[in-house]
Amino acid sequence: MRSSGYVMLAVLAALGVAGCTEMRWAKPGATVEDFNRDSHECGQEAQRGVFVAAPVNTRVYRSCMFARGYRRIEGGSWVGLRD
Repeated sequence: MRSSGYVMLAVLAALGVAGCTEMRWAKPGATVEDFNRDSHECGQEAQRGVFVAAPVNTRVYRSCMFARGYRRIEGGSWVGLRD
């Protein structure tokens, strides 16, 4: 009984670590320059109509990035704005 408790603990720990994997942006064929430009432009779009130094509207930023062909995946290439 005791060893099954350790197995269950190990499984739960593994699931917890897997759930913490950072999601990043990826787009097939995109260069780092493409990403930096698109991320910057989407960040500007996500801050329209708000005061300077206001946080980026994450929903608008993500929608813009998705529209440009990027996807959020585990282990992707790039980290977006406050994403």
